[in-house]
Amino acid sequence: MSIWRRRPGREENYGIAAGQRFFLVGRTASIWEVVNVARYPGEVAPHVRLSRVGAQHDGKTVSLEVLRDRRFYQPAP
Repeated sequence: MSIWRRRPGREENYGIAAGQRFFLVGRTASIWEVVNVARYPGEVAPHVRLSRVGAQHDGKTVSLEVLRDRRFYQPAP
């Protein structure tokens, strides 16, 4: 089953796991790797910690929904 068509569940991360790589759409050619999927207290949606490949000190946290939205991120080949 595709990671884009999975149903959400409490323990479901839509198939997103550490080590998967994505690139930003419409930006410079930078590839981001998933470090971990986190659930923060008080937050309904899980978040993903990303690290830029080749610049390990460059990181960010985005919602899992944003990572799955193809307008923002695409899976890296």
